[in-house]
Amino acid sequence: MRFLQQSQAAAVEMSPLRRPVSATLAFVSPAGVSLSSPAVTLDPASRTIASVGDFSFTVAAGAGSIVAGRSYWLVNPNEGATRFRPSSVVGNVVSYQDSLAVTLTTSCVLYGATLSATIPSTAVSQLGQWYQLLWQVTTVEGDVVKYLEPACVCRSIFTAPMTSDVAARHAGYAFPGVAVSKRAEYWEGVADRASRRVIQRILASGRMPYLVGDQSLLQDAGMAAMRIELARDGLIPPGFDGTTFIDRMEQELKDQLEFSLAGTWHDDNDDGKVDVAEFVGPKTIRLNRT
Repeated sequence: MRFLQQSQAAAVEMSPLRRPVSATLAFVSPAGVSLSSPAVTLDPASRTIASVGDFSFTVAAGAGSIVAGRSYWLVNPNEGATRFRPSSVVGNVVSYQDSLAVTLTTSCVLYGATLSATIPSTAVSQLGQWYQLLWQVTTVEGDVVKYLEPACVCRSIFTAPMTSDVAARHAGYAFPGVAVSKRAEYWEGVADRASRRVIQRILASGRMPYLVGDQSLLQDAGMAAMRIELARDGLIPPGFDGTTFIDRMEQELKDQLEFSLAGTWHDDNDDGKVDVAEFVGPKTIRLNRT
């Protein structure tokens, strides 16, 4: 889900699951009315692999530039294509951390994968939930594939409960040997997945994340979600097995989210005002002795 600020032009990006050659975008209201069809630009990068190293390669001169953390398609003419995200780029030397789904050779070509557009401020003038970004992508094979992303137009942007610097700092204490070997895009991925996990839980409770009054209170829930994501990558504290630790963190995430939401208000009517009835408050359980 995207959170777009009211009356502010919004730059949006998307990397489809199949290699694109062109695309269109429609920004659609909750009622199904198209509000804007901004121009879509495909990252023009097209670089041949000049030489191959150990988890690195050199690209030849060509169109576009290669940027660390950005999505690309790595195409081997004999084996097919895979999505690729470089961990660092120094000059023409591109480094990566994860194993590749194709064999890296000098016959490979790196192509841009990111679609970009800007939704004008006039299209996001009305507050509301469940707007849609409808991407229509033409693939390199000639197929037309549609992708749908939900969006909300908000008074202010939702503050992510986990960020890459916090995730890296925590792992530096808990798993120092591993933490130093990970690049920035790894921690960005961990933080993004953790934040989305918190957002999913808030949505499942019938609330909207951006309508939570004091969003800083969600940081403890973000920490629990981050530990779950690290555990899914095999980073588990000593003394725990993976399943037990993840189950424990899932319960902690549930508890922390409940505590956080109980300590602030939820702007139910999205009027920008704090109403007494909008405070969730703590749950009370009555126990009777028999």
